[in-house]
Amino acid sequence: MKKKNESKMAAVLVSMGLCVVALGAGMTYYTWSNVKEPMTAEESPASPVTVAKSPTLDTAKAQREQMSNDDGEAPDPTPAQEAKTTETKTTSEQKTTEKSTAKAQQTAAVTYVYPVTGETVMPYSVDKAVYDPTLDQYRTNDTLCIAAEAGTEIKAAADGTVAEIKEDDESGRTLVLEHADGTRTTYGPLAADGMAKKGDTVKQGQTVGKLDQPTKYQAALGSHLVFAMEVNGERVDPAKKLEK
Repeated sequence: MKKKNESKMAAVLVSMGLCVVALGAGMTYYTWSNVKEPMTAEESPASPVTVAKSPTLDTAKAQREQMSNDDGEAPDPTPAQEAKTTETKTTSEQKTTEKSTAKAQQTAAVTYVYPVTGETVMPYSVDKAVYDPTLDQYRTNDTLCIAAEAGTEIKAAADGTVAEIKEDDESGRTLVLEHADGTRTTYGPLAADGMAKKGDTVKQGQTVGKLDQPTKYQAALGSHLVFAMEVNGERVDPAKKLEK
């Protein structure tokens, strides 16, 4: 009886051992079946690809202008800018032409007349010397000396503005008129009484002053007007520009 019980116990123990082994094997299989092998490059899902959006027309233009500026070049002007530039250039050229035309017309319109009637006692002469009786020597002369009695009214040779009044021992009191074409005319010596003032506007033939006595440096010529004309800063022969 004892042996029979031992045999049953041994069978139970063996059965239990087999169950443990079977359980371990099942657990091991389950574990390995759930372990994922690393995927290959082919099996791996493709990485997301970012697709560049096409720039808008305004963006592309701005980028091109920026690239041009970075290269030190000015961006190409737009049609509107080209039209504005052309219009500005045309307007500027028209204004320049108008100014030139106006100046030419103005210059052509200015005529000069003798400021006083009388005999020429010393002509304009810068190319050769002429005799000066006061200095008793020959010298050049860049003015026109016209005989007239002291007190004679001296007229403006053309419309103009009194630009300057000056006085010195050699020339006496002298008045300078500036005319529309840029020419300047000089009259002297004039008496202080009744002389036009600096800034006055006068018309051709209007009295600008009365002739004064000659200075000691011109006394031998007698009473006379010393008249001069200046164009672009240079004295010219008044006799060639004055109308009788």
